[in-house]
Amino acid sequence: MSVRVTLITGRTARQGMTLEMGKTTEEYRKAVALIELSPADAEKLGVSDGDTVSVRTEAGSVVVWCKVSKGLDEGLAFMPYGPWANAVIAPYTRGVGMPQFKSVEAEVSPAPGESVPTVEELLERVRR
Repeated sequence: MSVRVTLITGRTARQGMTLEMGKTTEEYRKAVALIELSPADAEKLGVSDGDTVSVRTEAGSVVVWCKVSKGLDEGLAFMPYGPWANAVIAPYTRGVGMPQFKSVEAEVSPAPGESVPTVEELLERVRR
């Protein structure tokens, strides 16, 4: 089971506060390694706050925690900027100098039993 969503990424206050502690801290990972889903999309997937989900785009995939957000419409999802969002955002810039961080088509599916990678584990994937 999966849902197709339009993914947007952006800054959050919590992300900024934990960034000062360092990107390798558990506080940063908990603040950034997540995707916010609408209640309707979370219900379709059978997931709730804290469950792990897989996010897949044409650029890649990553396992993150789910956060149900009443502020999102069905079919729209949000991820904070950071290494986990970067794992699913294509690096090409289409000549504008910045990757497309908005309106990215993504597929989200439950990932029970899978762990959310650390920053070090994400970097190791890039090195391969």
